[in-house]
Amino acid sequence: MKNKNIKILIALGIIGSFMVGVGEYLLHFLPDGPPGEVKMLEEVPIARASKGHFWSIIGLPFYFAGYYGLKELFKKVSNTGLANFLYVLGNLAFIVGGIWISSRYFGAEVLQRSQGTPDYAFYLQSYEEHYQILVWALRVIVATLSIVFVVLILKNHVGLPKWVALFNPIFLLILVISSLFWFKPLGVHIAPIAMNVTHFIFFGVMLWVANRQTKIEPQQ
Repeated sequence: MKNKNIKILIALGIIGSFMVGVGEYLLHFLPDGPPGEVKMLEEVPIARASKGHFWSIIGLPFYFAGYYGLKELFKKVSNTGLANFLYVLGNLAFIVGGIWISSRYFGAEVLQRSQGTPDYAFYLQSYEEHYQILVWALRVIVATLSIVFVVLILKNHVGLPKWVALFNPIFLLILVISSLFWFKPLGVHIAPIAMNVTHFIFFGVMLWVANRQTKIEPQQ
């Protein structure tokens, strides 16, 4: 694949992280910060969450384009097998993430409408067991993906700087979520959309790598 097309695909990943980030912000943001990953659904304004739902769903497919671009990039500069594995993990992560994000609006609607009724505890437990568990699966996949990414960077054969490995998704995700503790005025805005902020940075760095790669001839 031509470098120009690779860069377009990675740029689409950046667009996806922005669009889903806007959607998740509308779904999740609370001025005092998130009281909990499920608890926040009981407080978010329903009308705003409805708009966020559609932003997220529309933006999600762009993530797959971004990971396809990364696969093609790493096939050129590193290990083909690991590049394909990265692509599989990226797709799996955002299939799981897409199912989870698509549940958030309806979860908010059901939990808010059932508050104070005998059904509330049932709906809360059901949501946690069937949907909230997915976000933990997503994080495990992203952690695995990050290990593969680090190895791909370290094994690159075109002289890309090894420090790029620091911009792996799981490290960025932890950094973004932890902002609630080290700088809460920022954290209340970025922690509720942590996976999207993570990938906005991640794809941005990889677009820089793709631009740099056009100036470097692979070693024969």
